[in-house]
Amino acid sequence: MGTTTTTAAATPSRIVRQFPVRNVSLRGAVRSEWIKFRGLASNNVLAGFTFLLLVANGIAMPWAYVFRDRGSAQANYDAFPEMIVDKTGYVGIVLAVLAVLIVTNEYRSGQISTTLLSVPRRTPALLAKAAIIVSIAFVIGVVSSAIGFAVAPPILAGGGYSYVLETPDLLRLVVGSGFYLAAISVIGIALGAIIRNVIAAVLATIVFLIIVPVIPQMFSEYGTEIMRFFPIQAGSLLLAPAGTDPMGPWGGSAVLLLWTLALFVSAAVVLKRRDA
Repeated sequence: MGTTTTTAAATPSRIVRQFPVRNVSLRGAVRSEWIKFRGLASNNVLAGFTFLLLVANGIAMPWAYVFRDRGSAQANYDAFPEMIVDKTGYVGIVLAVLAVLIVTNEYRSGQISTTLLSVPRRTPALLAKAAIIVSIAFVIGVVSSAIGFAVAPPILAGGGYSYVLETPDLLRLVVGSGFYLAAISVIGIALGAIIRNVIAAVLATIVFLIIVPVIPQMFSEYGTEIMRFFPIQAGSLLLAPAGTDPMGPWGGSAVLLLWTLALFVSAAVVLKRRDA
């Protein structure tokens, strides 16, 4: 009489019990994201490219004053410190795209499943990605603007120009550059998590930051007023000369922060409710 041996099928739940997954803490998630960021050459290239663009702008603007045609009526204006950082927002779009790629590349490669398996609550995983790009963007903004303000005075002096920069304004412009870039980068993280597709998310980020604010001007007499409340335009007030806009630097930065928080919270909700 033969003996029949029945082998129980290994169900997914039984496999998980046999090989339990250890949840990663937020600190561990941040460490993991940093390792992933450094390991991809394109991340380093885009971050470095942004830094070089900002430093180049900080050096080129005072040189433009020195070599401009002083006989032209259009050149009859004084140097001002904000010119060192006036392109920060638009250059920062490169960091926003980098932030999008940090998220969407994981969806394209399928690595997002491993990430969310390690951090099943999901929000800490998104926070870890945001923490990495915020840190990088803030450092890029602060260091590049500091270099610009260090080299601008001697360059301007060579052409007989100068500006007055009080310490509070210097701190606002230097630290504000870091804050501005960090906020724009978080918007990229949020849109990447919401859209997930690489090309669609990159295009959506560029359109949202550059093109959408211009649309109200095409269809409404209040278009210029509406445009002031979009992220790039509102955030730029933090780096603009005093009196440029009634909102002022702190009102503009508050509007930028509200956009950033709203999009990031939306991304966190979407990430929790959708499958990887």
